Amino acid sequence: MRLSVNPWLFLGRLLVFFLLTYLLWQPVAPYYTQLLFYASRAGVWLTELSTDPLWRTGTTLVARGTAIFYSHRNFAAFDPPLPPQGIPAEWVMANLVLLVPLMLATPAPSWRARFGRLAAALVVALVLQVADVVVAIKVFYAGTFRGYWSRRAYNVYQFLDAFFQSWDTQLFPFAIWAGIHFRQLLGSRSAAAQPCGEAPAPTGTPPPPKPPTRAQRRRAQRKR
Repeated sequence: MRLSVNPWLFLGRLLVFFLLTYLLWQPVAPYYTQLLFYASRAGVWLTELSTDPLWRTGTTLVARGTAIFYSHRNFAAFDPPLPPQGIPAEWVMANLVLLVPLMLATPAPSWRARFGRLAAALVVALVLQVADVVVAIKVFYAGTFRGYWSRRAYNVYQFLDAFFQSWDTQLFPFAIWAGIHFRQLLGSRSAAAQPCGEAPAPTGTPPPPKPPTRAQRRRAQRKR
């Protein structure tokens, strides 16, 4: 179902939902950090199912406030040992402050459908946030333990880390929002591109034919 979008109404709703989300985010952020922590721990564990016993499941994650700290058993090889490294989770999950208002302000057939789309957007955002945390950990490992990581692996992780840092806060919310509402946005664009005065194609059963006029009946009789 394609719904027409009033730009000013959408902007007004977006500002209201953004203000509400911004005010509610501070007390909610520590709880969401715990969700991100458990999901990131599972993601890191999956990436460390390696045949190399030196790196197999050696990372330990700890959540404190809105930060995630990680350490590896190989940190003890340094003199002095490397302390746990921190990742500011508030930067990783800050994109939700923009994503939630975008999803709630966009028209939908019902509030149930709107919250369903919001749930799908949050799942996609969580997956991207976990990837952001995992890449941040891997790029530190590849840069610190140069003897155990190839130059190619370091360059790949460095590129991915720069990509996530440039996209996660501002661009990921718009990409997720546009991806979920792609058909609705495409329909609005097609309707805007239709020339004025061009009627849409009729739908349903065609109207019954009109009865012939007296002149048409006379012409038909003459032809016989």
